[in-house]
This record gives sequence, C-alpha cells and structure tokens, in this order.
Amino acid sequence: MALVIRGGLVLTLDDRGTTFPGGEVVIEDGLIRSVGPSAGAGPGPAAPSTGPPAPSAAQGRGPGGTRGARGPGARDDDELLDATGMLVMPGLINAHTHSPTNILRGSFDRLDHAAFMWRNQAETANRAPREIYLSALAGCGEMLRSGTTGLIDHFPEQTFGPADVDAVCQAYLDAGIRAAVALRVYDLQYADIFPAEPVDLPPLDANPLKLRPVDEVLDLCRAAIERWQGRGERLQIFLGPSAPLRCSDRLLRGLQDLAEHYRTGVHTHLLESRVQVEIARELFGTSQVAHLDELGLLSPRLSCAHCVWVDEPDAALLAARGVTVVHNPESNLKLGVGIAPIARMRRAGVHVALGTDGASTNDNLLMFESVRLAALLHRPFEPDPRRWISAGQALTMATAGGARALLQEGRLGTLQPGRAADVVLLRLDAPWFRPLRSPIEQLVFGETGASVDTVIVQGQVVVRGGRVLTFSEEEVWQELEAVLPSMAARNQPVHELAEAMIARLGAGPGRREGP
Repeated sequence: MALVIRGGLVLTLDDRGTTFPGGEVVIEDGLIRSVGPSAGAGPGPAAPSTGPPAPSAAQGRGPGGTRGARGPGARDDDELLDATGMLVMPGLINAHTHSPTNILRGSFDRLDHAAFMWRNQAETANRAPREIYLSALAGCGEMLRSGTTGLIDHFPEQTFGPADVDAVCQAYLDAGIRAAVALRVYDLQYADIFPAEPVDLPPLDANPLKLRPVDEVLDLCRAAIERWQGRGERLQIFLGPSAPLRCSDRLLRGLQDLAEHYRTGVHTHLLESRVQVEIARELFGTSQVAHLDELGLLSPRLSCAHCVWVDEPDAALLAARGVTVVHNPESNLKLGVGIAPIARMRRAGVHVALGTDGASTNDNLLMFESVRLAALLHRPFEPDPRRWISAGQALTMATAGGARALLQEGRLGTLQPGRAADVVLLRLDAPWFRPLRSPIEQLVFGETGASVDTVIVQGQVVVRGGRVLTFSEEEVWQELEAVLPSMAARNQPVHELAEAMIARLGAGPGRREGP
C-alpha cells in the first residue's frame, strides 16, 4: 500500500530548486516512489494567500485513513493524504544535540563556556536508564512536532555503561525518529574548562569526569555498535570523541579504526572556545585541525560541531578532506563563545550542517530558529549582500547538509524518487505565509515549527494534526517532572564540586540570576 500526499505545494529542495504547486508525493515501503504534479493539476498560485484556513491532514479522514478524491493511477488500497493548503518539504536534521540536557531548559544564563560546562556536568550526572530514556523521548516530541525528522545525539555528558546506551537507543526507536547516537568519550582531563594551575578532583563516588582507560572506552564503543548498529533503518551508532583536547592520540586513532571497520561516523566538538585554540598550539605546536589531519581523522566520516575559531588554513583543510561542520548559532551566542565564520567556510568549500546544541544552551530544539540565524547572523560582517547566505542555502544546510553529517547523502535531504520518505507538511494559513510570495524565504524567516501539521519518517506517519502519535508527551513529562527533585539531591556533591571549580576559574554569576 502506498501513501499518496496530494495537492500541496511541494518543495523538493533538489539541486534545481524544483517545486510543484498542487504536487503529489507517493511513498511506498519507506521510500519516495514518485514526485510530481498531481493528476489534473493545472497552473495557478502555489497556495491560497487569502480565504479560509487550510485543512489539517488530521481532519476529515474517512474509513481506513483515506481522504480526498483518487486520481488516475491510484490503487484501491492507497492511503490518500490531502495536502491542499499545505507546504510539503523534506524533514529537517538536527546535526548536533545532547539528549541528557532536554530537561535542563531554563537552568542557565550569563555563564561563560567553562562555567556552563561545570554546571552542566553536575545537572546531568548519575542518571538512571529510565531517566535517560525519558529525557531522550521528551526531546523527540519537540523535534518531531517542529519538523525535525533526524538528529545526531552526542550522548551522554560523561561516563556511561551499556544500559545507558540501551536506554537512549530504545527511546529513538520507540519515538520513530531517525537518529545517530554519537558515543561521547574521552580519556583526558577537560583542559579547556580547568584552571591554569594544577588541580585534583576530589574522589567522589560518582565523579562525572572520571577517566577510563583507552581499552575500556573502545570496548564499550565496540559493544554498543555491535548491539545497536542498523536496528531498523533509522538508527546508527557513531563514535563521539568529546573534543580532541579531551582525548589522547591513542584514543582518537582507536575511534577512527572502529569507524572505518564498522563503516560508521565520527562526531566531535571542535574549536568551540578561544582557549581551545591556545591550548592546542601549546600541546601540538599546530592547530587542532592540522593535528587531527596528522592522525588521519579528517574525512567525510567526520562531523565537527561549532568550529567557531576556525581560521582560513583550517577551513581549507576541512574542505579538502570532506569534513562536515555543524553550525550551532544560538548556543554559541548564548555562551558568548563567538560566531562561527560559516559564510567564509562555505566559500572555501566546507560542507555545513546545522544543529541546536543541547536544550541547556539553547532552551529549545527548534531547527527553524537555527536555519533563520544561519541566514542572518553573518550579514553585518559582510558589506556585499551578494556574498550573504541566502534563505535557500540556510535551509539546505538543515536538510541536505544534515544528511551528509548523518552519512546519508543521496538518501535524505530532498524529495526525490528513491530517497527515504522523511517528509514534513506545514499549514500555509499562518500569518507569516500570507500573502504567499516566496515560500522558501517566508519559511526561513517566519516559521518556527508552529505550522507543522504532519511528519513522516521512513514512510511512517509519526505526527498528525500537530500531535505525536508514537508516545504520550504528557505522560513522559509528568514522569520526568516527578523525579527531578531526586535527581538534584543525588548530585549535590557534584554540584558542590562544580561551584568550587567555578570559583577557582572566577567565571560565571550565580544560578538563575534575575535581570
């Protein structure tokens, strides 16, 4: 049985910018079978700019989920989804986030990067597998309802065990979202958040920054890949070195060997703060990017979050090796680390994807906000408007760019025959779409995700009428909110450590300061 999406304004986002007013997308066996004009569709406006609100795909469904008139070639068992008055587009991909922070929104403000990192470690330490599962599900609800169909979760925030990996992977399978879980590992002290003078961490029973031997870390990663890689078609396991400065060369080489052996991806933080540039020069005598290249890590398998402090030689090297940079504009602004030179990197040939980062440094997981900022943030620094990132280019970073970060280039990111059916339908009756003059510009500069009506991942409808179908968001949040006090209490010693370290750094005011 096929799912036929008919009558909407179809933005394929292919290389030619093909659109079909009153178009049709046919989905079968999780793939897009065809894309084109609807049978009998004639010329006319892409979508109504006046008149009554557009119908919801959740309303008026007949027996068996069928609605709308059948066109020529439709089979009796096809499910018809009437997309009249809607925009149909590829799903967005959040190429950098952290699921443990999904329950930390509203926790931090006016903290620099180092102070934030200490507080974040204290808030996310010592989670039970059930809490990990629920936190991941909570983020899935927000992402799916706002048009995100795929993500890279740099998980967790500190040490982990097999049960923790099981919990987060099961959450993504249950939610019906596409995910790569990038196992965040390290074997060195976080030099970029410690004071310059030597300091020993107290022997806490549950030290969130406890170091593990390289072989133990690699064994954990290997076991997770063998257990979860390829479960269904939507789940992948990536290797996720926390940052090059936090990993020994031996660990980095070991992770690269695993990635090549299992044909999977590597995802890391890179050059998020200025101090990381300075430390790298002291340690390696060269840049972090050049050092990674010496180790053989720079390749199309690698995606690097942030890259705020990339210089021109670094950008040229990233481009030459086919690395994907993941731009997280809102997080970088909130922590005050700087603005990544994305426009310059793009001109150098660097592939760019977009992310929200974790909810603790963003307070939402709305990819449309990242798209808008990616288009606008760099314009004040470039006097020639012809060199600005366009709305369409920013949107492509969140679709085809994200597909590349997921190692799914050519499979995701556009609506074309043979591609995976990750599709989003948005209502066109919102004020920012009326009158409808330039759909992509109005989508990028006006949309937040509030207009999302229907979301399809791998051919499965997971959101209909703006409601997640695969799990109860309200039940997830009720259970999470009930356990939050116990989570804070069990981590009190870690909070005390974090505050002591922040005092040593001289960084950051108190928690939840007023204006």
